[in-house]
Amino acid sequence: MRSATTQLSSAVSPRLLFSLGLVLLVLLSIVALKQGGSLVAWSDIVAAPLRPETLAQAIIETVRAPRLVAAILVGLCLAVAGAVMQTVLRNPLAAPDILAVTTGAQLALVIATLLLPFYVPGLAATVFGGLLGGLACLMLGGGLRAPPVRLALAGIAVSLSFAAISSAIVLMADDRASGIVLWSAGILDQTGWMKVVTVGPAVFAGLVVVGVMARSLDLLGLGEDSARGLGVTRTVTMLALGVSVVLAGSAVTLGGPIGFVGLAVPNLVRGIGITRHRQVIPLSALWGAVAVLSADVMAQWLSAEGAAIPTGAIVACLGAPAMLVLLRFARIGGEKRPRPLSTGSRAPTGILLAVLLSVGALTIASSLAVGDGIATTLPQLAAVFDLRVPRLLVAMGAGMLLAGAGVFLQAATRNPLCGPETLGLAQGAALFSLLALLGGLSPGSLGFQLVTAAGAFVALVGLFCFGVHRTPERLVLYGIALAASLAACSTIVVVEARLQTTEALSWLAGSTHARGMDDVSALMPWVAFLFVAATSFCSRLDVLVLGDDTARALGLETGRARFAVAALAATFIAGAVSSIGAIGFVGLLAPHGARLLAGPKHARVLPVAMAIGAILVVVADMVGRSIIAPRELPAGIVTALVGAPIFALLLHRRRA
Repeated sequence: MRSATTQLSSAVSPRLLFSLGLVLLVLLSIVALKQGGSLVAWSDIVAAPLRPETLAQAIIETVRAPRLVAAILVGLCLAVAGAVMQTVLRNPLAAPDILAVTTGAQLALVIATLLLPFYVPGLAATVFGGLLGGLACLMLGGGLRAPPVRLALAGIAVSLSFAAISSAIVLMADDRASGIVLWSAGILDQTGWMKVVTVGPAVFAGLVVVGVMARSLDLLGLGEDSARGLGVTRTVTMLALGVSVVLAGSAVTLGGPIGFVGLAVPNLVRGIGITRHRQVIPLSALWGAVAVLSADVMAQWLSAEGAAIPTGAIVACLGAPAMLVLLRFARIGGEKRPRPLSTGSRAPTGILLAVLLSVGALTIASSLAVGDGIATTLPQLAAVFDLRVPRLLVAMGAGMLLAGAGVFLQAATRNPLCGPETLGLAQGAALFSLLALLGGLSPGSLGFQLVTAAGAFVALVGLFCFGVHRTPERLVLYGIALAASLAACSTIVVVEARLQTTEALSWLAGSTHARGMDDVSALMPWVAFLFVAATSFCSRLDVLVLGDDTARALGLETGRARFAVAALAATFIAGAVSSIGAIGFVGLLAPHGARLLAGPKHARVLPVAMAIGAILVVVADMVGRSIIAPRELPAGIVTALVGAPIFALLLHRRRA
């Protein structure tokens, strides 16, 4: 690997790389000015510098040129910010989107736009939010010198929390939801030069500061002790991180949250042997601009008449595979092999059963009574019975399936950080469910369920191609990268097919809205299959978690057993998603709660986890339909608001 890198670096000089990038940028700029319709011809682009008084010239000056400049600025800002973060943190996985800077900036701008009664400049909001997101990530991950993968997972945990809050705010925005959803997916449409002119000075100042700090960044790359001995103080580190946050905030202001550019481009530049920052910074800026402009040209080419494919979705579709390749070949040390899943003390069976029955009964009663108003009398309960009972049963069934899937996945991988959403299986099922809707299949039908199951299995095969023997944290990063790519594809489907944005967002988040007894009947076979599988596989799950060597010594073919267990988990996920959408964190958290209460044996863990999963989804559904009544918040957003911080605590517990 090292010899190949050396040969590549000797074959590609920085000057040649810069020249090639510049030529590509010019060509893409010309194509970008022509893209977007038939009103602008090639002759209009040639005549554009003379500024003739034509309709084509007006389109170029007010729409095409601002979008072109915005794409270039977004790309160079993200790439330079990523390069600086990777050097300062000595972490090849550092980037604005990975460290929650981008998501923090997104949340702050959503709040400033939709909730605050006074005007807040967009750049000020994004910089402030990005700073909060980055600080939260560093605090949770263990500081500036945290291991690369753990810091990345801490940022993802913070990002999931921020994204859930943003989604909740957007769903309450009514007619403004469509525009915000498109912006949140990373769209570069510009109406005039206002944003570019506002952000431009901050970008220019940030690039100047980074250029001046190039030598200090070289010294920081030698290590903290060496840099301190050569006169580089902590102030330089903080200034570099601050500048990177300003650049990332500028990018979010211009084009929304766009990921993977700050991660992939600097790593590729360094991967061919370029290490001096006087070369890394301009090359990262140039190729970051090329990357985003290429994605924007592709987005405009794919956009149908009247639809607008977000550039960020195209970047995610292409960038997530790049992250998978980076994680596969990058030498990121410090992580340990999987350890046995932690368990708690076993509660007596009688007490555990009594507690679960009591909590379950209270949850069911509350779910029937609470909603758009509280039913306190028998006539009131009778009036809402037909509406709330199907939702209750669907929520219970989906919660059981997701919890069972989480138990199976964590046993198959011996990884406590695995769940349907952290491995991308739920996102794969959700994507294919959207395709099933476009194909005319009705939710709950057998065809719809089979297509949804195909999506979960496609994601599972993709995950197994990268290996489940990796360290726990790195495996989850594989899954999250896969999930990001599949979620971006879902966004493209929603936009290209012109689905109702609010309804599609609710489905992707997970909701029991308008579920009836037909949905209950369609879900029951999946729940019955879960019970059969739970009865048949408990002993094999107990053996799998002991490790491959021990499992083989006990006569278990670990490879086949692991895939069979994961395939069953994908089946359970498909059943849940086909009935309720992609609800997150239930499959991650319920197994942990079950092991704390029931001990390590899966004959006890599975039923307890299923009960906890059912309770979690029912409570989330109840909270979602009552907290902002008469409107509803999807249950998946409620579980994400609660589950993402708990995921962060699980990560912190592993660090401790």
